[in-house]
Amino acid sequence: MTDCTIQQIRPAAAGFSLATLLRNWRARSKVRALHDLDDRMLADIGVRRDEVIWASHLPLTANAALQLEEAAFRRRKKRRYE
Repeated sequence: MTDCTIQQIRPAAAGFSLATLLRNWRARSKVRALHDLDDRMLADIGVRRDEVIWASHLPLTANAALQLEEAAFRRRKKRRYE
């Protein structure tokens, strides 16, 4: 009976492996490091401060670096077609 309970709370049981959560945690810490850059440097990278803040608050089930990249891409694409 204890085995069933332990298996139910494992991250892998929810569709996420421990390796995925660790990779996402590392990506989030890299995104949080972007907080220290000034707005001009962020613009050179192609992201905005509000996007960095948004990505750094995503849950560990999401890769913050990939989400940040996709959000910046969508914003630039939208601006290009306006």
